[in-house]
Amino acid sequence: MRYLPLASSEDRALLDAIGVQKAEDLLVGVPEHLRLARPLNLPPTSSELEVLRDLEQMADLNTRFRTRFLGAGAYAHFIPTAVDHQISRQEWFTAYTPYQPEISQGTLQHIFEYQTLICDLTGLEMTNASLYDGGTACLEAALMAVRSLKKRTTVLVSAGLHPNYLEVLRTGFASHGDLKLVEVALKDGVTDMADLAAKLDATVAAVLVGYPNFLGNVEDLKALEAPVHAAGALLVSVTMEAMAFGWFEAPGKLGADMACGEAMSFGNKTSFGGPFLGFLAVKDAHKREIPGRVVGQTKDLEGRTGYVLTLTAREQHIKRDRATSNICSNQGLIALRANIFLQLAGPEGLKGLAEQNVAKAQYLQARLLDLPDWKAVFTAPTFNEFVLKFSGDWKAVSKALTAEGILPGLDLTPYGYENCVLWCATEINTRMQIEHLVEVLARVPSVVA
Repeated sequence: MRYLPLASSEDRALLDAIGVQKAEDLLVGVPEHLRLARPLNLPPTSSELEVLRDLEQMADLNTRFRTRFLGAGAYAHFIPTAVDHQISRQEWFTAYTPYQPEISQGTLQHIFEYQTLICDLTGLEMTNASLYDGGTACLEAALMAVRSLKKRTTVLVSAGLHPNYLEVLRTGFASHGDLKLVEVALKDGVTDMADLAAKLDATVAAVLVGYPNFLGNVEDLKALEAPVHAAGALLVSVTMEAMAFGWFEAPGKLGADMACGEAMSFGNKTSFGGPFLGFLAVKDAHKREIPGRVVGQTKDLEGRTGYVLTLTAREQHIKRDRATSNICSNQGLIALRANIFLQLAGPEGLKGLAEQNVAKAQYLQARLLDLPDWKAVFTAPTFNEFVLKFSGDWKAVSKALTAEGILPGLDLTPYGYENCVLWCATEINTRMQIEHLVEVLARVPSVVA
């Protein structure tokens, strides 16, 4: 936030330049009975120091966590200062969808680079400029599958998808009376192959599965590919934690026809719940149905490399019910942060970060299992999240951890997994933080309330 001082003499100079006596004179075009006849209820003008002190007092009302073990769709990662420095260049402040390529080559180039990086990570041929978040990207993938496979009106979704993503899907499908959303059960924390086989029929357009899923477990896309494709449907992987792409095989190389999800982990902060960065990548065969912005590389009349919006026009997105999508904006600034972050990290750097996530999550899990009240729930492979069952009083433990400045994992009881907690560790968690967590857990009485 910037503090912009304005002295009374400067106010007077502005009014004199405009040719009015007071600011209210600028409102003469508004009928008098519609004007506010009293001053706004605002605090008095303050100095920069006074404003900073007030903001600090407000910030002190928040609970500050020095250590975080919560993921579940929003992941805290280290962001190099270079990302903030480069994104603060003023030419990015007003970047919008670049309809005029002759004045937007910089923005078009960075979006093209972002698309290239997403294609590399997902192993698919085509991606768009970006969507609002993982949930809406998931919905767009499902609707795109229905458009691609005409006359198929059912989409199967694994119960392992993030509950919020499932709600976005249900909301989006509610306005399409001819479409059905059918949930596939889990077995041992991953999609139940028997239930999937029973529900795969000639009406199914796509099957959506987590990679990893909400419980932190990694679905076997290769095993899912055969039955899904045999039924003539499309396989869609949904990834909430994009950092996993630095560790796992690209979904496109394992048989996925589309890959979607959340990419905020690349250079973006959790920031009280956003902004997020939805991504959607598809095979070349489905490129005509992809929503959002697509930037292509071309040559001008003099043979110089240039960039333009391609395949879709703005009109395609503003026809309401006849539109491919009603996503009219793109997360350009958030995608730029991801672009900068990924290019700073490079392939080996991203792999190293992902390896740290895996190693620290495994260490956290091992240390928690050393305590008598914690037990493993699933055996599927994981990335940086895992579920453990707790036999003690979680409310008491959670309160004790919060008092110590530790943000614990997510209580899964409201999601149908009684007394289970979803833990997360990323590269920012240290051995000392993990040992502090274990020490606090060990001294809290494990008595069920």
